[in-house]
Amino acid sequence: MRAMVLAAGLGTRLRPLTLEIPKPVVPVLGKPLCGYAIEFLRLHGATEFLLNLHHGPDIVRERVSAWANSRFPLEYAFEPEILGTGGGIHNAREFLRTGTFITANSDVIARFPLDQAIAQHRKTGALATLVLFPDPARRYTPVRVLENGRILGFGAETPPGAAEGFFTGYQIAEPELLDKIPPNGPSCVIRQTYEPLIAAGAPIFAFMTSGFFLDFGTPADYLSGVIALLGESGNGNRSYIGPKACVATNAVVGPNASVESGASIGDGAHVRRAVVWPGAKVSAGPGGEKGQIPPHAGVSAVS
Repeated sequence: MRAMVLAAGLGTRLRPLTLEIPKPVVPVLGKPLCGYAIEFLRLHGATEFLLNLHHGPDIVRERVSAWANSRFPLEYAFEPEILGTGGGIHNAREFLRTGTFITANSDVIARFPLDQAIAQHRKTGALATLVLFPDPARRYTPVRVLENGRILGFGAETPPGAAEGFFTGYQIAEPELLDKIPPNGPSCVIRQTYEPLIAAGAPIFAFMTSGFFLDFGTPADYLSGVIALLGESGNGNRSYIGPKACVATNAVVGPNASVESGASIGDGAHVRRAVVWPGAKVSAGPGGEKGQIPPHAGVSAVS
């Protein structure tokens, strides 16, 4: 099965971080962010992968390929103009036409029973199946779902007898969907493809599930996402130090801190609730006082 990881966005909400490193490859505990989606898809049967690129394509290609190190068959599709979620998928149609395919957003780390979603997709004969998570805080646009699992629509109030969730970016689709996407220029797969198909009665289904979902959309999301992953590590200090990071003997890393390979932490420094990027340096303060990155809701990457 082939999979596409949508990685062509500008990462506007994650600025200013994405002015330096494209969003798909911001470092997350020693991996490029999009690597988590690739690993998850591989775990559930995907064998070949394509990433669409726009912002910083050479950097993304270089860092993803170096991380993958030939473990994953990877292809790339450069978009001189951002084509959106619909246009990007249509642009990759020759890669995706071989059979049932999966797409995932590059800025999300999610864990859910994807094998069950694929099984349901095939059982229902759906043209496409969107993976939905519950959203009690209503942070995202709701997707309205009928009792039989068919998607009723997007946004607005959920009518009686219907359920709702938010779209995770994971979708399972048949190659026939590719011919339903507007062929020319940018498009949104929700507005320009799924909404007309649903209105015409096409079998567009939801897989309602719950699990682990992290959206790395903003600097605050990025920091909280890294901290959530640190909480799973079993490391009591909730910290990560990359294998090629330089940390002085008297420095303290943690709690809730990640020091990526290529970063250096000086003598007496204390790094907590922060992410220190490759090439960044944290040194002791003037007069021998402790250098420190204070805790806050954003991300500290000191150059």
